[in-house]
Amino acid sequence: MTARDRGFTIFEALVAFAILASVVSALYAVSATSLRLIGKSGRVEQAAMLAQSKLDELAAIRYALPPAQAGTFANSDIDWRVEARDLPGGKAGPEALRLQAVKLILSWPGAKPLVVETRHLGVVRRE
Repeated sequence: MTARDRGFTIFEALVAFAILASVVSALYAVSATSLRLIGKSGRVEQAAMLAQSKLDELAAIRYALPPAQAGTFANSDIDWRVEARDLPGGKAGPEALRLQAVKLILSWPGAKPLVVETRHLGVVRRE
């Protein structure tokens, strides 16, 4: 048996250690990125639930919506803004129904706003 057959050289061990270190550091970076994305997805899910809640609230309103409304959800740092505009030819009937295009915008720190668009049919208030 020669000296070469007995084990690894120091150079081979260093190369193996360098490969292992690079693989471990790449896995660490991937896991950090995945944890950050999981956190963001939870935040988007919360915003989507709040958006659905606000849309349900708007749908329950019988009258035409004002041009703009804004606020913040309770116990949250998520702000909402509702923009309503009348659609052409949207007034009809004896009760003067008004069809509106409604845009709901949710925003929170460090993220792009979530924008939802829908329609609302409301009665024009007689004053």
